[in-house]
Amino acid sequence: MRRAFTLIELLVVIAIIAILAAILFPVFAQAKEAAKKTSCLSNDKQIATALYMYASDYDDMLCQTSWEQDPAFSYNPNNPAGTYQVHWTFLMQPYIKNWDMFKCPSDSEPVKPKKACPNGIADLGKVPMVCDWQAPAYSYVASYNAMPAHDWAPVSMTSFGSPADTIMVTERRAKLPNGTVIGQHKGVSGFNPTQPCPSWTLVNSTSPGAGQYAFITPDQAKTHLANDTNDKFDIVRVNWDRHTGGANYSYADGHAKYRKLDQTLNPNKYEYGEKWYPGLMPWTAGCP
Repeated sequence: MRRAFTLIELLVVIAIIAILAAILFPVFAQAKEAAKKTSCLSNDKQIATALYMYASDYDDMLCQTSWEQDPAFSYNPNNPAGTYQVHWTFLMQPYIKNWDMFKCPSDSEPVKPKKACPNGIADLGKVPMVCDWQAPAYSYVASYNAMPAHDWAPVSMTSFGSPADTIMVTERRAKLPNGTVIGQHKGVSGFNPTQPCPSWTLVNSTSPGAGQYAFITPDQAKTHLANDTNDKFDIVRVNWDRHTGGANYSYADGHAKYRKLDQTLNPNKYEYGEKWYPGLMPWTAGCP
């Protein structure tokens, strides 16, 4: 006569399976995230190489984070009324040749064009412009100290005292913990150029005649991320805890690596570069 399982035996087996699942699922999740982090790091490496190659083709000059024409100062018939922007991701595409490289697998909210192309990527580069020239989706934010905003002049690679320690691009944060959406096309400098404020640390610049510049500490960055209701303190625009407490970074010498926040915000080896902007910028005047 065949003996069947008792209820207790079945419950024991189910309990063992549940325990194994509880142990293994986090391991699988960690392995999956590790794979995404590696893929994202590969993207950062491709971006770093592309930026380095771009500068080599343009007399060591880097591009701006975006180019947005102001019709009050100039008129371009290919961009009526300054409606559309040219983004750094579009300028890097000839060197990368793969739009997917601009999206991190761990990013569920990549930036999409504000003014999308009617025919998709087929419209990119065509004039007159009918859309924003940018990657269809991107997960990375540029450093303003290397790639300024549209209203400041481009930067020369020869300005960098230590290219291997100068961040060009890193991972972008989509939202603050309170749900505030980060400005989609903004860059990051790591500090507010018109300050220092009383609570800020001053760091001596290595650039001749530049004096000191304001510096934000890792603890201040974490406090702003937890408490701020806007992205004025631009260090919160960086998703520096996306991958197991750290993020991937592209550097000016063409390499990329994984770093923790305190490794990038080190007064003795500050990786966000120095103040290339003029001293007066009204939108950041005053202390918070």
